[in-house]
Amino acid sequence: MKNLFFLFLAIWAIAALTVATESDAKNFISPSIMNTGDELRHLHRTTRATTASTQKALNQLISSEYVSFERKFKAYKIVEIAARESTLHEEQFKGDAHAARAHALMWHITRNDAHKQKSAEIIKAWASTFEDFKVVKGYKPQMYLESAWILPIWISALDMIQIDLTDWTSADEREFRRFIKKLHSYAKEAHRDNNWGTSAMLAEMSLAVYLKNETLYEQQVQNFTYYLKTLSNKDGSLNADYLSDPWHPQYTIIGLIQTAEIASNQGDILFDVIIDDESMPRLEAILLHFKSLFLGEIDNPKGLKKGNYKGAHNNKQSYQIALSYYGKQKSNEAWTNSFQDNWNPSKTSPLFMMWDRVTHSQAVIDGD
Repeated sequence: MKNLFFLFLAIWAIAALTVATESDAKNFISPSIMNTGDELRHLHRTTRATTASTQKALNQLISSEYVSFERKFKAYKIVEIAARESTLHEEQFKGDAHAARAHALMWHITRNDAHKQKSAEIIKAWASTFEDFKVVKGYKPQMYLESAWILPIWISALDMIQIDLTDWTSADEREFRRFIKKLHSYAKEAHRDNNWGTSAMLAEMSLAVYLKNETLYEQQVQNFTYYLKTLSNKDGSLNADYLSDPWHPQYTIIGLIQTAEIASNQGDILFDVIIDDESMPRLEAILLHFKSLFLGEIDNPKGLKKGNYKGAHNNKQSYQIALSYYGKQKSNEAWTNSFQDNWNPSKTSPLFMMWDRVTHSQAVIDGD
């Protein structure tokens, strides 16, 4: 009888612990990979936008090859890639991912179902076809970085339309999860103390939210503070890539911004992370410093090997996300407006999620 009592007590304790663990589990928000459901529902407002920057960004999206129904997509089983240059396979893979996401955005803007169906068609084709990468030239770990860059784009594309896809089957979901887990098996190997690491963090944050994997999510929240502290200084300058050229440091910044935005949609405000009791969030300090470089208010850092920081932000994305967040504080209006007014993105780098001038304009994020 005594043994039975202790057995019952042990079972009760395990059950109580299990219940407590489940009740404390994170309540993931979906969709949320770059935009919440409310923000997506507001995207149609961009067609009535009066601000020149938002209208220009919308026109760039509408006129982009990515949303053309004439653009051909092609899924490969093996994607051949090369370090420090682009192959035809790689360009197709990236282009199709951006096309799937751009059509998803256009569906929310126009409510033309043809855009939603085109996005789903591209996603299904790649998810059911892709098997692996093959590095045909150069550094083999390049596949780690390529996977880290592309994974959030595919996930975000489906995240925006999945709830409204009436023909998305359990088989489709299995194929898609196989696809993104294969990409993740490489992307997670990209962690390094430079722009590779922040790209890997963004990829893993996107996957964690999509799969509702709390452990993986919390790891990326911790990685955010680690990379923020390791890769930057109090004055906003960076340690890795800072003197190599003006674009690799921006990959670090973009990875930080997009990761922070996904986390903020889950209720974790990484934009406000303070390092060592500093007077302002470190990410804000980084943006202030680079704003001064981009606008020519300060000279290029001594020892810059190539390129020029002035104007180097004009073919990069994600700044609207951060400017919209920090600009809500009256004390930040001057520098965020100055940055935004002098940032003129055109054909944006295809390495990260695009179109934040549309998705994070005030017309979208402010709501009704």
